[in-house]
Amino acid sequence: MDRIKVKQVEGALDTQSEQVVTGSKVFAAPQHFPSEELIMTIANGYLYWCQNQGRLNELGNTRIRAQEGTLTIEFYDGRAWIRR
Repeated sequence: MDRIKVKQVEGALDTQSEQVVTGSKVFAAPQHFPSEELIMTIANGYLYWCQNQGRLNELGNTRIRAQEGTLTIEFYDGRAWIRR
């Protein structure tokens, strides 16, 4: 893998090579990872699978987080987040 000589490049994400990242990262804003059908978004301690990155609380969206050693999976039913 080629090394990037700057600390951070806005919007850069290498999807073509294997990477190992050590340390920790704190996101000040949601981070989006688009695919063909769904967008994975990291926000507020959750990993979301959604169709519209601007609307995390939307019917059919799913989210997951680790809480006290347990993975919690929830889906949005149009009114509230429901645990699976």
